Parts: sequence; structure tokens; C-alpha cells
Amino acid sequence: MKLNNGKSEDQIQHVSDTALMVAACRAMETAEPDGLIRDTFAERLAGERGMAIARGMPILEWMRFGVGIRAKFIDDILMDTLRERQIKTVLNLGSGLDTRPWRLELPRTLRWVEVDFPAMMEYKREKLADARPNCRLEQVAADLSDARQRQKVFERVGAKEALMITEGLLMYLPRAGLLELAAGAPHASGLRHWLLDVVSEEMLRMSAVGNQSAVDDLRPKDHMVGQAILDAATENGWAITKKRTYAEGGAVASPARSRKLGKLIMKYTGLSSVPKDDGVTGIYLLTRDGGG
Repeated sequence: MKLNNGKSEDQIQHVSDTALMVAACRAMETAEPDGLIRDTFAERLAGERGMAIARGMPILEWMRFGVGIRAKFIDDILMDTLRERQIKTVLNLGSGLDTRPWRLELPRTLRWVEVDFPAMMEYKREKLADARPNCRLEQVAADLSDARQRQKVFERVGAKEALMITEGLLMYLPRAGLLELAAGAPHASGLRHWLLDVVSEEMLRMSAVGNQSAVDDLRPKDHMVGQAILDAATENGWAITKKRTYAEGGAVASPARSRKLGKLIMKYTGLSSVPKDDGVTGIYLLTRDGGG
């Protein structure tokens, strides 16, 4: 998962490298007593390069907290939804180095389909060769920016009630791709629940410092963020059924770290006070066609 484009090994070179960075942040959270999640597989998946990329971030504590709170909230809502609904399949698009099939106590009969680039799937299989998932795992290699490949993935899900996860994916899709995802997923399959994360334009501006600019360069120029993503979903028949914002939920999950994070935000942005929560940045569960 490396591209020879003149960048050093501790810099993000390809969108797949963001998965290494995220895994490194999960590993760091796991190593801390007050970490927001526990992922014993994260360190091996991140590897030396992933850890180097993460340590090169000028606001690592900010990045760690964001990755940790995102993972925790998705975990919580996912497990609640699996208990509440008769969901047969979970589809994780752009799954990267996610380890939920291994680290969560999922129903043994649950079918979990994860999709990412071929190189990512091969790397992950190699690193987790000795680990056994807690559910029925299927790994699919596909380029989600390709409409025909997306369609094949949806058809593979089948007609039974299913849930889709797009953690950290949507800002890397062009506008047309996101709209097709919102419209096409429920028509081609039993996907009736959509678990996604949204980051507002204001939050992105605050985090656009140092190496973060390398991540920005990987996004299509017409990518959608924040409220625009939610609007695209609701206009295609999805309804918000659950929501947890990073600011409010983070303060509850870890008050001390939230206060520290506020000081870091002021330091790196030059602001005199912590910006007011925009009420948009967070995790959402959407449902469609009587799905909840």
C-alpha cells in the first residue's frame, strides 16, 4: 500500500494510508488507561508506517480523540441497532482496517461484508491470518468510486434487512458517487439502515493544519461535507433516527480530555475561545422504507 511519489514514509501518499493512520490512533487509544476504545488488533494493522504517520500529525491528541470517539459512537449505535432490529447483514463500505468483526461480541449468525481496495483486503487478510472473526465474514475487493462495482456490492447484500456502515468514507467520494450511494443502496438490496459519520465545514477548517492538508488533497474537488451529506440522504428517503455529536457526546465520554482538547484547538487555530458546537459533526443512524 505504498506509492512512490516523492513523499517520505511518514507522510500520507494514498487514500489507503489514512487507514494506517486511523489504526495507529486506535492502537494509541487502546494503550491509554482513559482510551475511548479497546482494539488489540490495531497496532499490528497500523505497523511502523502507520504509527509514524500518526506521530507526524501536529495535533495527534485531537486526531486520536476524534478517531476514538467516532469508533466508540459507531460501536454503541451498531450494537443497539443489532439488538433492536432483525438485521441479517452488515455492509461496511470502505472498511479499511476496521476490526469490528473481531473485537465486538457480534451474533455468530450475523453476516458481515466488508469492502475496500484489493491491496487493502490482501494486507488485512495477511495481518489477521491468525485471528478468528466473531461472525460470518466476507471480504470483497472493489473500487467504490466505480458505479458498476458498487452495484455488484449492493446486489451481493441480498434482499434481507441489512445495515450499511460508511465510516470515514463519504468525503472521499465525488458528489455524484455519494448521491448514487444514497439512492441506489436501498433499491438494489435490503439495506434499510445507514450508519455514517459527518464532519461540518467549520470543523474541517479547524483541523486543516499541518499534515491534514495531505488528507484534503485526496478528496475529490466536488466532495460533500457536513449538512450537505445529510440533506442528500434525506432527499433520497432516509430519515435520521439516532444522532450523537462529538462535542456533546465527547464531553460526557471523557470530560478531562475534552477540556484538554479545547485548549489544543485554541492553540493550533489561534482562536481565543473554543468554537461553539455546530450541532452537525457526529454519528448518525438513518433508516428508510419503514426500517425503524
